Amino acid sequence: MAAIAILCNAAQATPACSRATPVKARCEIALNMLRPTQPSVGMMRVEERAAKMKGETNFAQYTSRRPLPVVRGPDGDFYLTDGHHLANVLVRSGGRTATVEVIGRFDNPRTFWKEMQTRHWVYLFDAKGNPIRPSALPKRISDLADDPYRALASYAEDAGYFRKTDAYFMEFAWARYFGMKMNWQPIDRLNLLSALQAAEKLACQPDARDLPGYAGPCRTTGQ
Repeated sequence: MAAIAILCNAAQATPACSRATPVKARCEIALNMLRPTQPSVGMMRVEERAAKMKGETNFAQYTSRRPLPVVRGPDGDFYLTDGHHLANVLVRSGGRTATVEVIGRFDNPRTFWKEMQTRHWVYLFDAKGNPIRPSALPKRISDLADDPYRALASYAEDAGYFRKTDAYFMEFAWARYFGMKMNWQPIDRLNLLSALQAAEKLACQPDARDLPGYAGPCRTTGQ
């Protein structure tokens, strides 16, 4: 019986990602082999989630419940199109591998980034919304920069200051809005509460009405 169980587990094991992995297939990949498609994440949220992951050791199995989406590029690399915060959490938690699902494959290096942009699978802007070249993207998940306003936008969404929608990169849009309105003042855990209070007032202002998930107008006089 033990031998049968071992054979069954082996048969059910997720194969390693390779150039031969077809679109729509799942495979297991080393986290340090994933190529980011955005420059930054909100590290405060990453740190919080990493703290909650204590005790978790099998990260490939953990992500098999909801595999990270990737695109195989013409260079044979796998580009992460979503889940950058989770991938960073896994790295910080000592994870080595994750389960991914190949959602696309582009073999032409001359059109690769255009194809990625057309499908909204890459975010080529810095924390302040300035355009960047693909070459400016970090090479590894561990190289992702910290964008405290991206974290602030996530906290504001959780608090209901704006609604979750299917709009692409909506949290980044709100992060830029908050940053501009708050003059890009530094944000850390010491002033996070006051920054969130400011975000609550800003989120319902008329200037935010064109942002995805706008829940305004403000209800209280003076906001």
